[in-house]
Amino acid sequence: MRLNNAIRNSLELVNRLAEGLCCILLVLLVILTVAQVFLRYVMKAPVSWSEEVALLILVWFGMLTVAIAVYRHSHMMITVLWNYFPPPWKYVLNILVELLIIVFALNIALNAGLLINIVGEQTLSASEWPKAWLYIPLQVGGGLMFLNASGNILLDHFPGRNVTPSNFEM
Repeated sequence: MRLNNAIRNSLELVNRLAEGLCCILLVLLVILTVAQVFLRYVMKAPVSWSEEVALLILVWFGMLTVAIAVYRHSHMMITVLWNYFPPPWKYVLNILVELLIIVFALNIALNAGLLINIVGEQTLSASEWPKAWLYIPLQVGGGLMFLNASGNILLDHFPGRNVTPSNFEM
């Protein structure tokens, strides 16, 4: 029970930090976009780097929110067949879904590492920031998805939880 609480508290802290970072990124994205529109259409003096920075913010935001959704069990799910399964089958299928998420997350993180090695010292054309910065969020998001899916399996399907095959519902 102590281990479950430690895992839950750790995952909750990490995901709250990720949520806070997402809020900051969203505010920055709005400010950047409004400033770019103002500079381009009102001042007739657009800045060249704003679209690259917006892209970088969007990649970070997207990867972090997907990882948070995994922890919250709010990822997309097609329930057409799900609703016809009895609770014991739903319980087993949920574990399978979490395992597939783990495989997917590891695939993203590992392939992002390969992409970082491929781009090496290349820079983005307008901002001249390292191109690898576009792929680091994939490693961070994939790693957080892996942790969250693993935590979901440990917290939802092992002793000390109320979730059993007979009462499992999504």
